[in-house]
Amino acid sequence: MRNLLKSKTAMATGALILANFALAGNAAAHCDGLDGPVIIEARSALEKKDVTPLLKWVPEASEHTIKESFARTLQERTKGKAAQDAADRKLFETLVRVHRESEGAPFTGIKPAGQIAPVVMEADAALAKKDVDHLAKHVAEQVEKSVHEKFEKAAHSKESADQSVAKGREFVSNYVQYVHFVEGLNNMATQPPAHHAAETKKSGHAH
Repeated sequence: MRNLLKSKTAMATGALILANFALAGNAAAHCDGLDGPVIIEARSALEKKDVTPLLKWVPEASEHTIKESFARTLQERTKGKAAQDAADRKLFETLVRVHRESEGAPFTGIKPAGQIAPVVMEADAALAKKDVDHLAKHVAEQVEKSVHEKFEKAAHSKESADQSVAKGREFVSNYVQYVHFVEGLNNMATQPPAHHAAETKKSGHAH
């Protein structure tokens, strides 16, 4: 029972920190990367000449945009290699832009392959293997390490905070980092990611 509880805790922590990567933008060049899941699926869809698999990446209201772009791309692909590459690129940009807009994220262009964060690659691999235990354990260890490090810095600097204004400011800096980190983890554990992002942007909460 104890091992089961630890496993569930690790998995929950893993999901939490992965949400943190997504919300904070640390998964840059993931959905907008040439080797990311969106563009990989777009390449496959073009080969099969079937737009259907791409529609899940966009809201229902934007389906027509993707269907039209996909149809134009198929037409352009018949005009030679240069035209095919240009048409494919335009479809990728449209698909990724619409997808990111639906997440409330800006589109800053298609990113080169090889820039996906290792933890995101592990997350995709876990889905492919249908086994998240290793990933969750790894991420849980990183979270625990970070909480301890931030706590130790805040606790140590608090002891000398009253010695001078400079020491006091050092404590405040460490305290803010520690509290915001813990607060952010807790918020993501208790709020749906999209809601949390919207509320954070709306409130502009900060120390």
